[in-house]
Amino acid sequence: MTVKQSILDDLWNGEKSICFFVHSGKCYWVVDEKYNFSLDAEKDYRAYLEDGDITQEQYEQSCKNFRGGILKMTAENFPQYLERSSEKILSSSDLNNFIEADCEVFEKIEHYFLTGEGLSPDLFKRANIIHSRFPRFYINFDRKIFMHMDDVRAHESLAYSDWVAQCFDFSFLIPARERYWVVAGNDYWKLRFV
Repeated sequence: MTVKQSILDDLWNGEKSICFFVHSGKCYWVVDEKYNFSLDAEKDYRAYLEDGDITQEQYEQSCKNFRGGILKMTAENFPQYLERSSEKILSSSDLNNFIEADCEVFEKIEHYFLTGEGLSPDLFKRANIIHSRFPRFYINFDRKIFMHMDDVRAHESLAYSDWVAQCFDFSFLIPARERYWVVAGNDYWKLRFV
């Protein structure tokens, strides 16, 4: 699939995010609404119900409809989620062209880190557009690890109690062959820290 401009726009606007999944030793890149990357959405809906934000009927309907009926994502039902989200699965060829290698941005960001000299608003925006195309979520069903880099919400609170779950830079967990943000030896991941 060729990545549509609307997906790139949704990533830039924060409507969607990218998650790196590991399931039965296989890697998957998925773009979806970030709330769909929560493992146990029932916790959220139960809190809304207990706080009086929704009625019992709304709670039941929300639980039934969430993520196509997958309220709690597990290793067992993850393939079902993928089947319902086939248009959201990114292939290696999609990802190879995902980061528009912008050598000027990369060089100026490296210069910024070295010297502290300011960045122009245009350069800052270009760096953030590239940054918006990086994964924000990591879910490894094989090792029971949930990590995210969306620090505006405590997504880790919706993980299961026997999982390692935290807001943390998970890039070290992604195999080198999967790191589409490394282009011609330049590691664009550092744009996250601008």
